[in-house]
Amino acid sequence: MCYVIITSVSLVWFLCTLVADMFVAVALVTPKWLIGPSIGGANWSLATPGSNQRLESVGIYTRCKQMQQLGYHCGRFDLDGFATDGSVYPLEWKLAMFCLSLGLVLLSLTVCATLLTCCRQSAFGKSIHNMTACAQVLAGIAVMLALFLHPLGWRAARVQRLCGQEAEPFYPADCSIGISFYCALVGILLTFAAAGISLKAESSNLRTRVRRRIESGSKLVCIP
Repeated sequence: MCYVIITSVSLVWFLCTLVADMFVAVALVTPKWLIGPSIGGANWSLATPGSNQRLESVGIYTRCKQMQQLGYHCGRFDLDGFATDGSVYPLEWKLAMFCLSLGLVLLSLTVCATLLTCCRQSAFGKSIHNMTACAQVLAGIAVMLALFLHPLGWRAARVQRLCGQEAEPFYPADCSIGISFYCALVGILLTFAAAGISLKAESSNLRTRVRRRIESGSKLVCIP
């Protein structure tokens, strides 16, 4: 018999996983990991007179900068992907890109798995909740590695042009940490939280009240 089980805990688990996935996606695609200096720095001199100041910034594979012909322009600098020259795309950022992409893929798969647990509790003799929790832990570790690898690349010439010659690993000199970095951090916290909630979600789906509703013939079981 096909049935669907929805509990308050499983709903929280799904939403937590979905929001974590969205935060990691934002961290991956936005060029706001490092924000260049403001008034008095190089960015101020490049700003168009009479216009609002727009700070230069850099992400994992994208950047925003003032260009003479295009003005303020945002785009990617990994034109050849992982084959891009190391002087343009630091090795540490390539590894961070891989780890963050891996974490995003795993999280996206777990979003689908949380929906699957509404109608199936096991697959191949294993608990889907437990397998999903393991995948979420791996995703969190992957994103955490990306947070560690990105600062290792701050010695690159690209970062020193933006932040100053004093920039070095874990010291951004004149730059500040951007919103993308914090999005990744929030994504990590939500991912590990979702992994913990999955264990509670499994027990809530196996409660006596749920079994009684299923045995009575209910195909849609919604229990707070």
